[in-house]
Amino acid sequence: MMNKVVFILIFSAVVLSASAQQKKYKQGVKVPCPVCYASGKVERAQIPPPKDFLLKSGENATADIQVDYIGFTPEAKNAFAYAVSIWESIIASEMPIRMKAVWSGSLDDNVLGSCGPETYYSNFKDAPFKDRYYPVAIAEKIAKQELNGASRYDMEANFSKNIDWYYGTDLNCPDTLYDFVSVVLHEIGHGLGFTGFFFVDDNVGGYGFFEYGDATSFDLLVENGLSGRQLVDTSFYENVTNELKRALESFSLFANSPIAAKKNNGANPRLYAPYSFDGGSSVYHLNDATYDNSDNALMTHAVGKAEAIHDPGPITRGIMDDIGWRNIFIRFDPPKDMEVMGPIQYDISVESDYRIDEETLYVIYSTDGFISNIDSLALVDLEDNGIYQATLNPAPGTDSISYYVQVGDVMGRVKTSPALAPKEIHSITFGPDNEDPVLEHAPIPYFLLMGQPMSIKVDASDNLGIDTVYVTYSINGVPQTPFGLTNEYSDTYSGDFTVSNENLKDGDEITYAIFAIDASSAKNNTRLPSGKNTFSYKVESIFDPVVSYTNDFNQSTADFVISDFDVYTATGFENGALHSIHPYLSPGEDNVDIDYFTFLKRPIILKESGTMTYDEVVLVEPGELLSKYGDDEFWDYVIVEGSKTFGESWLPLYDGYDSGSKIAWRSKYNENIVDQVSLSEGSSDLFFNREIDLLNNGNFAAGDTILIRFRLYSDPYASGWGWAIDNLIIQQGLAAETKVLDRGEIMVYPNPFNSSFAIDISGIERLVDIQIEVFDLFGRKVYEVVKQDVFGELKENIDLSDQTGGMFLVKVSENGKTVLTKKLIKN
Repeated sequence: MMNKVVFILIFSAVVLSASAQQKKYKQGVKVPCPVCYASGKVERAQIPPPKDFLLKSGENATADIQVDYIGFTPEAKNAFAYAVSIWESIIASEMPIRMKAVWSGSLDDNVLGSCGPETYYSNFKDAPFKDRYYPVAIAEKIAKQELNGASRYDMEANFSKNIDWYYGTDLNCPDTLYDFVSVVLHEIGHGLGFTGFFFVDDNVGGYGFFEYGDATSFDLLVENGLSGRQLVDTSFYENVTNELKRALESFSLFANSPIAAKKNNGANPRLYAPYSFDGGSSVYHLNDATYDNSDNALMTHAVGKAEAIHDPGPITRGIMDDIGWRNIFIRFDPPKDMEVMGPIQYDISVESDYRIDEETLYVIYSTDGFISNIDSLALVDLEDNGIYQATLNPAPGTDSISYYVQVGDVMGRVKTSPALAPKEIHSITFGPDNEDPVLEHAPIPYFLLMGQPMSIKVDASDNLGIDTVYVTYSINGVPQTPFGLTNEYSDTYSGDFTVSNENLKDGDEITYAIFAIDASSAKNNTRLPSGKNTFSYKVESIFDPVVSYTNDFNQSTADFVISDFDVYTATGFENGALHSIHPYLSPGEDNVDIDYFTFLKRPIILKESGTMTYDEVVLVEPGELLSKYGDDEFWDYVIVEGSKTFGESWLPLYDGYDSGSKIAWRSKYNENIVDQVSLSEGSSDLFFNREIDLLNNGNFAAGDTILIRFRLYSDPYASGWGWAIDNLIIQQGLAAETKVLDRGEIMVYPNPFNSSFAIDISGIERLVDIQIEVFDLFGRKVYEVVKQDVFGELKENIDLSDQTGGMFLVKVSENGKTVLTKKLIKN
């Protein structure tokens, strides 16, 4: 059951074993899904689809719900798709909504289905409320960008294959069957956000997931009908208390949803809140006794036989609007501080899914921090261009102005900026300015030569305003022309480096610094990084595709993006390997994580039965016992991923794993932990071999050309040594037989030589590894070089100036096969 599980997980965050972390929060959190019960009774009803659906064709859908069906029969798929198309005509989003649906045989006998958001996000771009969680589908709609990535679902659902279903779409469900379309509509409603974090355990009720106080946009609406207070109002209901439990079991919970109330004759809709809390049903359903057999019956907690409800209903649709599917956005640049007091001009635009009530637009301000002196200015669209304006003329002697903006719509909703006003307010101060601008920038890790300009993005803010932001940079130590950045939105500035891609090549090093000057008379300025330090990164190229690849990492290589990883011989190792940062870091901050990665710059053409093998040491924080990749208690991990889109999106080649996958790794990691950090170090005796079937995960097929990435994920707390990879072999057994070079294609000259000689090899018809060895008269190897993935020709100059004169033997091998041996004389 949903809420009891939540409480157990929260409690376990306090009493974990010494080897695990004591505190764990995540940016995207998961909760068990609400469920839909079979009532077992015949409850005849026929509610047709909404007018939105009947009036719109599939081409005019306002959302795109993409479903991956697992195990479904064709007739179940058809009914499911019909339910999906109804929701697609109701909600609106520019972002695709991805759903996983499983035809399950493991649900309880009286459970028809379950569904919920795959994850939740807070504090994303344009989030209506700070520190409140929104289901990923809503968050992506508002932010207008992918948040959990194209490789993850936005909703996950299970439907019982053991139920006697009616798959028709005509509402004529017989008395012996359950209407499948109705249940799918119900569960998609939960996946789209009709759910939250409330729980009851023993004698307490609460809300949260890993951190008490976490609440969803739905939770913000829930109020007690007896007290008239929000359940998340901590001034009245302290979290995790018996008082909150009584409220959750009061049979008197309502959704304070202005839009739902508007559609319900002014009354807030009643929620299902039985006297005994029902995990999976309480709070996140409409009350059965109130709405059974009505056009609002879809989201009640149980479905009866012969009950065909093909419309979410006006109340549900109103609640969905208020949890984030329809919004009011206040757009304006808050006026900055002033050195010389003058008129304050407000220019505000409003985006709203419902028509704005122009009688509600105000700037509400105060000169004493909203203690007693409070006044307001009406915002008016003077030029009829959608920009609402007001001018405030501060009285002489005013030190500062505090204010917030208020906007309402015709549905009775009121939005403020800041969202929690008047608890949070904007402010303007007057007088001389000596504050430097604030610069924030995530350093560029590398630049991939893919035809796009080399760009940079910076956040620059100042209490008085920014005058100029610019960048200085060098290429391989040679200074280039500085360039300015343009204000993109809010405090974000961006621009392109003033160098053409044609003048860049693989391996070039870019160093740069960022400068900001404010708009004050003093021209306060800031440099990032400070002093004479610079940021730096490398230019990287994607090479031609290959069928196979090998690397023992005993030589430096340009084949991998070297940023978070590097190739070297680490302490405790006998030779080179591909190493992550040692030790890797954790942010130590709630809701923040780090990805360390490198990828092979040689795309691989996948073949049938293709495999990849490598030796590795993995010392990353192990998850709780019995946890697996994807579970909330599966903490840090490493993963191998592929991309068919040149790095735009990545999909697993193999599920993530951690130190718990090998007893020796887990034991080593737990051997020496101080303040949640494992101080144990990796060594060559901890190497284990791993073999990956490149097609087994199902994300790729033979013939695909992919990049391969190695990624180490570090969550907010606890960390360790990291990851080492050696002896990488990709599809080596599938490579076509290579033509052995002819001796005549290899030139060694001059002979005799003085200090050095050259080797020229031509006619290399496909990628090969070439090894050149030089031995002295006594058989001692005095020189060796290995060139990997050579194509066309190779020119190599061999310097033996440190050797005494005499006879030497040169040996040239191709892919391990000796092609030429030749004697040379050094003068």
